[in-house]
Amino acid sequence: MSGEDGYSKLFLFLLVGIGLAIGSALTVVYVKKSPIEAVDISGIHDIRQFKWAQVENKDLQLGEIIAPDLLGPESIAVDSDDNLYTGLEDGRVVKIENPGKENENITDLTKSFDYAKGSKRSMKRPLGIRLHGSKLYFVDAYQGVIMIDLKSKSFDVILRYDDVTPQLVFPDDLTVTSDGKTIYFTDMSLKWAYEEIALFTLEGECSGRLFKVDVETKRAELVRNGLCHPNGIEIDRDDSKVLVAEHNRRRIAIIDTTSGKVVRHVLLPGGPDNIRRRKNGGYWVSIVYLPEPGHFTTWNPVHRNMIAGALGGQGVIGLFNLNQGIAVKLDEKFEPVSIHYDLEGKLSKAITEISELSDGRLAVASFVVQGIPLVDPLSSD
Repeated sequence: MSGEDGYSKLFLFLLVGIGLAIGSALTVVYVKKSPIEAVDISGIHDIRQFKWAQVENKDLQLGEIIAPDLLGPESIAVDSDDNLYTGLEDGRVVKIENPGKENENITDLTKSFDYAKGSKRSMKRPLGIRLHGSKLYFVDAYQGVIMIDLKSKSFDVILRYDDVTPQLVFPDDLTVTSDGKTIYFTDMSLKWAYEEIALFTLEGECSGRLFKVDVETKRAELVRNGLCHPNGIEIDRDDSKVLVAEHNRRRIAIIDTTSGKVVRHVLLPGGPDNIRRRKNGGYWVSIVYLPEPGHFTTWNPVHRNMIAGALGGQGVIGLFNLNQGIAVKLDEKFEPVSIHYDLEGKLSKAITEISELSDGRLAVASFVVQGIPLVDPLSSD
């Protein structure tokens, strides 16, 4: 070996050594700076494990956008006349009459009152919303569980965030029993609030809770804790089980309402958001994005801590592909039977909920988009 070759190899070794030293130093810095303490997520599944999801379709691309000025309609309730009710990023709860028609009209249901008045938290973000008779119930990510009486145009705080101990940090969705006497709702984390959702997803911790509250007495009871990112919730037709979306583990927990025990899990190819019953039986489950195999949210804790330390919450949220629309249909036994896509995000994207209108159209909710896509009836229905 010539002297020149020896110097070249020595120089290369030095460069590699310097690179490794710099990389190690940056790893230490970003891990120490990290706002999260990522936990191990082992054995996570992806779309390759689900034969029923190995299809190509554009079912969620056909339709129209209505109410294009409304930002972030995260959840949608539908009444018997197909009027829509939804909560928005700016804290309003609105009613959309005659959606998609020439006489479409939008009314601010919260214009005459401030449901955060008297609260130590000033911010408002209505999320999961339900209609039971003339009562409109919704969960606010900061305030708790609120009710609007559509007849009297008055409101009532069913449960304030600090009415339980530990207090609610991120209440997200609710469902109501058939008799209207009990509300079940989720609190996603004991640590992370609404504006920190990207960091919460990256960390992967499981401190979420399921509560029930008596509508008349307003007495709340913890049903189950230790849930993994529990956002969406639905109750079955005989009020015996609740379906709770565990986003971080890409599954739905089926929980017995009497014992509070998880009786089974339903695995999905992506993290579920809201769950809603279908008119003809079964359930709609929305999936905000479809993670590819080896998605960064499943990397080992050190790497996820580095990402959070280097990018922060706003940087992390930019890593998620929110330009996709995915919805899964379950049957009455909670088994997945079909999946429906708009992977190009032409009409539906970052879907947080699917609700049905009487004519078969689907009202698509999202926490990031403007307007509400009304998807044409699916040929499979």
